[in-house]
Amino acid sequence: MFGVLNNMVFALTLAINSASWKQTLPVMAIGMVGIFLVIGVIILCTYGLNKIFSSKNNKDK
Repeated sequence: MFGVLNNMVFALTLAINSASWKQTLPVMAIGMVGIFLVIGVIILCTYGLNKIFSSKNNKDK
């Protein structure tokens, strides 16, 4: 019985706080875009450094 009551209170709490999604989802989306941009910059820098320094090693051989 206590488990059912606990589940009902939890569902009611989610219903009350569901309005906060309007505020938190845009912030989360901006954060995710920022993470992907930083990862992309790191990948591009790594690719560029590989191109620069691997061509020097190929000339030495």
